[in-house]
Amino acid sequence: MCCPARPCPTVMVAPSRCSPPTPTPFAPLTPSSSSTSPSNVPPRRGSANVPGYVSSIPTNHSRYSGAVTCASCCCNSSTERREMSFLRLPMNTASPLPAPGLRHGRYPQQRGGDATIGRATTLLRQLRSLAAPGPGRHLQAAKRIQASIPAHFDDAECTRLRQALRGSGLDATTRERALAFIAAAAHATLGLRPHTVQLAAAHAMLCGAFAEMATGEGKTLVVALAASGAALAGTPVHVITANDYLVSRDAAEMTPLYARLGLRVGTVCEGDGVDARRAAYGADITYVTSRELAFDYLRDSVLVPFEPDRLTELTRAFAEPERMGLRVLRGLCMAIVDEADSALIDEARMPLVLARPQTGASDGAALAAVLDCARSLVQHTHFGIERGSPRVELTAAGHAAAAKLGKNTRLQAARLQQALAALHVYARDRHYVVRDGQVHIVDAQTGRIADKRAWSQELHRFIELKEGCALGTENVTAAQITYQRFFPRYLQLAGVSGTLRECAAELAAVYDRQVVRLPTHKPLQRKLGAPRVFADRDAMWTACVERARALAAAGRAVLIGTDSVLDSRTLSARLHTAGLPHIVLDALQDADEAAIVAQAGLPGRITISTRMAGRGTDIRLQPTVRDAGGLHVICCQHNSTARTDRQLLGRCARQGDPGSAEHFRALDADGVEEWLPSLARRLLRRHLNRVPGPVAAWFFRFGQYRIETRERHLRAAMLRAEHLQHRRSAYRGPGL
Repeated sequence: MCCPARPCPTVMVAPSRCSPPTPTPFAPLTPSSSSTSPSNVPPRRGSANVPGYVSSIPTNHSRYSGAVTCASCCCNSSTERREMSFLRLPMNTASPLPAPGLRHGRYPQQRGGDATIGRATTLLRQLRSLAAPGPGRHLQAAKRIQASIPAHFDDAECTRLRQALRGSGLDATTRERALAFIAAAAHATLGLRPHTVQLAAAHAMLCGAFAEMATGEGKTLVVALAASGAALAGTPVHVITANDYLVSRDAAEMTPLYARLGLRVGTVCEGDGVDARRAAYGADITYVTSRELAFDYLRDSVLVPFEPDRLTELTRAFAEPERMGLRVLRGLCMAIVDEADSALIDEARMPLVLARPQTGASDGAALAAVLDCARSLVQHTHFGIERGSPRVELTAAGHAAAAKLGKNTRLQAARLQQALAALHVYARDRHYVVRDGQVHIVDAQTGRIADKRAWSQELHRFIELKEGCALGTENVTAAQITYQRFFPRYLQLAGVSGTLRECAAELAAVYDRQVVRLPTHKPLQRKLGAPRVFADRDAMWTACVERARALAAAGRAVLIGTDSVLDSRTLSARLHTAGLPHIVLDALQDADEAAIVAQAGLPGRITISTRMAGRGTDIRLQPTVRDAGGLHVICCQHNSTARTDRQLLGRCARQGDPGSAEHFRALDADGVEEWLPSLARRLLRRHLNRVPGPVAAWFFRFGQYRIETRERHLRAAMLRAEHLQHRRSAYRGPGL
């Protein structure tokens, strides 16, 4: 990358409500209040696969009290508010959809996205979402569409439809006409006849809403129907999926449909070069993950900073056409987000940091000395670990030990905290894996290896020293953004997921979108067993082995979900000892994912998986397995949200198939201390045999509710803090 990054913003840090904020420079790859005081906290993901740049995962953290984590600082949550000057309009008018050109500019995107979402705007959006029509309107439209599907596909009619849509856009009539024609094309090319619920979901998304469909209802085809309708109208469509595996799979499955409609489809995966990305974004429909898309947007902002108004942007396009051509995206016209709650809610607070390696002499010897010192310290004497958080706090004795490491006591104390976190908080095969002599982060949401991403503030380098790997270089920040600020920049936004009802109010407040809950096409045949709670993981694994043995002997397929690679290996060893053949799908077997998923529906097959077998995984059952009762899911995961649990359970009983599922919980599992107070854990452990399983499981569900509520408030406060930081910045970082 020959174009240097612009300066990152100067932020205001408010340590408390009593002390006035003081400006602190934004440190390279150190999103904290001081360039010499990194804090150690939970990993945050990012992905930047562009020449000359790598990704960074800020390890900033804030307590729930008053400080709010933002991409580069801890800001006071009581920020100044300014009402948003716009409200996103649904696609109910007959005007043409947004596309690059004179009307929307060469790089269309929503202007005014940096205005704070005030309380009045939030309330207005939520009230408007509540007052919006329910699923009945879309189901009635779907019935009309189904009745008007032509018997045969006509290429001449496709040309006439494209011309009509590009001239007048999508209104009630043209939307139904387009979906009926696309449904005929799907039947002709894929052999799939969309049912009423699928057509209703596609209709809802073309109206600018989020559709909630039960898992297994055929969301891949629904997304293709909606994307085709918008692309025929001339707008570039980004179809955003959960991971690269789904990007390649979904695009390949739907390519015959797009080709028959005369639409070009492209894919962007991690590892693709700049030219390949530019070509993919030049297609009518582009399949891409949210991380790759956001980082390509940041890269564009570094190469050619965005202008505040459309006229200036057009002037620059005429004056500097070659420089404008360096961008890979064609703007943010329309996005259809598959598994929308994952990207827009679960990952909303994740800072996406575009970084590049820092030049200068290596300080590996100094870091090794700090790590040696950290090994000699004793917990509760020299340091403490905050409950439910990877934050390490030094005691007076710990600060005294840090003072012996060098003259800059503040820097040494911060480094010592990071070294202690690397030793006592981040565990191998749980938070990261070591492959080919390198440390690879395991994505907490998907269970996959996050290639070319690194923790910042020297945490990654301390873990490399801990594992005896080659020491990498520290990075400097070029640009950063969060999903909460990225997705509202789309001129049109829609999505679909099986778990949206819990976050409908937040989607309305932040993204100004209604959630339409649709019924299942066929009656759901999933049977849920009574949840079971165990005193420790050892007892849980023993019960899990016996349960899997009985189910496999009955000819059923079994899927067991675990929290981490370490748990998968532990359970695999138990099954091997019991003589039960099985396969493991985790971050170390990600290359074999397609083959493992294809075999997971065989009779007697036992599959162990981390969160990789969650969203988007479709396990096809053999007829004998279907006759024996279908797939059985044992959820041994301790997820922070009930939505994630529902996604794993949704792997069974899909499309009217039989299936069953049950929850296994352990009181000593990682993260349970954040859900349940120590008193509740002691009481449950002492009286576990006398407490019914559903009652014990209720404590876990209540803990999930507390975490979900806390995270929702933190996301809202962080969004306000980010907008405040943006307005206070003397120099704006590109893409902010």
